[in-house]
Amino acid sequence: MSNTQPTIANPTTEDPVAEVTAAAEQVSLEDKPVHVHGENCNHDHDHDHDHDHDHTPEVVEPQGRNDYDLLEIRATKDQTTDPLVKTYFEAKEIFTKAVERLNQIPEGADAELIETHKDEIASVTTDLMRAFLMDEKACIMSQRILRLAEQYETYVQKYNPEGTSTPTVESEEEGAEQQNTIYTKDSVVFVIWILFSGQQYTHCVQTLGFAITEFESLRPRMLEFRASCHMALRNYKACCEDLEEVLTIKPELNEIHSMLGNVYYATHQAQDAIHHFKSFVEVAHPDSRTLPNAYFALANLTLQSTPSGATKKKSNQALKQVAVLKDAQDYYQKALAADIRFKELYGVPTNLNEIKRTAVVAFRARSADRNGILATDSTPALLEASEALKKSFKNPGISSCANCGRPDNVANEGRTPDQKPKPLIKCTKCSKVVYCSRPCQINHWNSAHKNTCNKK
Repeated sequence: MSNTQPTIANPTTEDPVAEVTAAAEQVSLEDKPVHVHGENCNHDHDHDHDHDHDHTPEVVEPQGRNDYDLLEIRATKDQTTDPLVKTYFEAKEIFTKAVERLNQIPEGADAELIETHKDEIASVTTDLMRAFLMDEKACIMSQRILRLAEQYETYVQKYNPEGTSTPTVESEEEGAEQQNTIYTKDSVVFVIWILFSGQQYTHCVQTLGFAITEFESLRPRMLEFRASCHMALRNYKACCEDLEEVLTIKPELNEIHSMLGNVYYATHQAQDAIHHFKSFVEVAHPDSRTLPNAYFALANLTLQSTPSGATKKKSNQALKQVAVLKDAQDYYQKALAADIRFKELYGVPTNLNEIKRTAVVAFRARSADRNGILATDSTPALLEASEALKKSFKNPGISSCANCGRPDNVANEGRTPDQKPKPLIKCTKCSKVVYCSRPCQINHWNSAHKNTCNKK
């Protein structure tokens, strides 16, 4: 397999639909091999990434979806009934067969070639878009698919198969000539795929906005893609809004709860994180790849919610402490069991991300005394861990941008690790909220904060 990272120039028009043509024409693609972790890997799975970045909080998928390929490699695919596994392999099969048919179509976009192969071009495009909408990680962007985008766009502009168009303006100057851009559902989804694969998230958000408005049947999936773009841009507030909307449309999409739990966890919004992680584990498939992460997160979140200040062992406060600590330990044990099941299926443990690492340190390390001997009563050590977690879960109002939810200053983008990161911008009037940038501060002031800011 190959990993693709197209680079797409800015479109010539503000209308997102016009990017259908511009994206396909201005892409450069570098194919790189994708590494799927396996049993015989000779590197550390616990911390497998480069260190040319800072460690500011960010939301990271607990495990890559193409781990599903390990099920095929290990012949364990039939040992699970996880519906997401089934969807992935169905999408992969559709994608593979479509690419085989694509390779039978000559390259080029001249009128005669398009006329001769228009039915195959349309059919292959439809199947590729279908696979992409089912599971984007089952679909690998390639140079040939980019050339297909040009062929399909030529076909659409000539035949307008769906009879649809939208007015566009080629220039922002007053009196500029207005033109109509012809599009189809597949052509819009195609450019979303190109932009999303190329990590051109800002432009992708624009195109997704059009798709969300234009194609009602695609609305939940497009919202999910837009949430992913917002997440990549660290606009966590917009990310959560889109994911919450997905749940109002299709509450049966359980994995959305897991995604929201991760975002709220990263932005230190503990109660919201607990709500979504609990909603997820109540209905999640036992083989869900995100289940161990959810249980580890609930263990941490429950531990940090332990009441403080009990002085007598049999006081009400002490009894509450014991009850909460028991719940936290139960979640940790469930996480370990889910982790074992993951390894049975995939042959490797789940990644040691920040959530899992925190849980291991808090529960496993603190269950023993300083000499490594198993402690008969882990309560004092767990209470100590709880207090440490409470400090790390700072007030979300002062740990992330009050406007967009980003946890760091935008000025830190591109800074080298040896440069001291710039702090979030604090409101000088009340010091109760912070912002990632001046534009966010101005937007939040005009929309809400000026009515609540303590000016004294």
